[in-house]
Amino acid sequence: MVLSAHNDLAIGSIRLSSPFILAPMAGLTNWPFRRLCWSFGAGLTFTEMVSAVALSHHGAKTLGLLQTDPAIEKPLAVQLFGKDSETLARAAQIAVEQGAEIIDLNFGCPARKVVSSGHGAAILKDHDLAENLAQAVVKATSAPVTVKTRLAWAPGYPDIFSLAKRLEGVGVAALTVHGRFGTQGFLGQADWEPLARLAEEIHIPLIGSGDVTEPDQAVKLLKETGVAAIMIGRAARGRPWFFRQCLDLWRGQEPWEPTWAERLQVALDHAQWLHETMGPRAAFKLRTVLMWYARETPGAAAIRQAINRETAVEKQLEILKSLFVPLT
Repeated sequence: MVLSAHNDLAIGSIRLSSPFILAPMAGLTNWPFRRLCWSFGAGLTFTEMVSAVALSHHGAKTLGLLQTDPAIEKPLAVQLFGKDSETLARAAQIAVEQGAEIIDLNFGCPARKVVSSGHGAAILKDHDLAENLAQAVVKATSAPVTVKTRLAWAPGYPDIFSLAKRLEGVGVAALTVHGRFGTQGFLGQADWEPLARLAEEIHIPLIGSGDVTEPDQAVKLLKETGVAAIMIGRAARGRPWFFRQCLDLWRGQEPWEPTWAERLQVALDHAQWLHETMGPRAAFKLRTVLMWYARETPGAAAIRQAINRETAVEKQLEILKSLFVPLT
């Protein structure tokens, strides 16, 4: 199978160049990281989860989550969370005014602070509510509306098969399903068998999600389950070239493996773009980000401690270089 088989992959009127998609992740999928993933061939990226309430009040910090460069990231997909239809609809309109071309609704986040307030995966307890929220957003904007969700809130609750048909019926353009229940969080293993069955039952693109850790696994799932695309999350941390490796395998080629010098350059680019975006505050974020790139290197633990002690980006980068240069 070759990539041309998925050249017609589309969400509404928006065509995607690749079936390998970056998941929305809180605190991670900011513009610098999305930019890196685009550069390595991600077919679509999402902002981190954006509060519909905060966006409807035009909060400066919240609007900052929508930062992008339309010359690089096209389309811009913005993920919203909320439980009030009017607020979600208004937030979607504001997001489109800010440049969003796809609106994604989060009905799947299992984080305790999210579900305790009735958001995210908690919405799966009430399929009428889920349908009403999606319908309100579809009616409020001309942008394609997608939903990211899970198999059900818990075993015994109404499942994704009934919900998917209801969402399709109100005009949702694509559906992402993570193969766990809301109550599972990230425990256990993601179950892809229901996703394979669901892909045969609905007429909108189904994006599969859950425990995709290696490029060959992503390609295997894409071929065997019948989903339209594969969503990649935590596996891309410190490995934005994951998307290029997936594409290489999908095209029947050997996956590109970056040298240590190339890995260092990607880390430096990531750091530079974070610094441009966040200013001096980037040093705190880089304590985590730089170690993603260094985790497979010998001596990474000592370097982590040294980077965590520094409050200046320039010093942190010098420490990182001292780890990589002997390997190049």
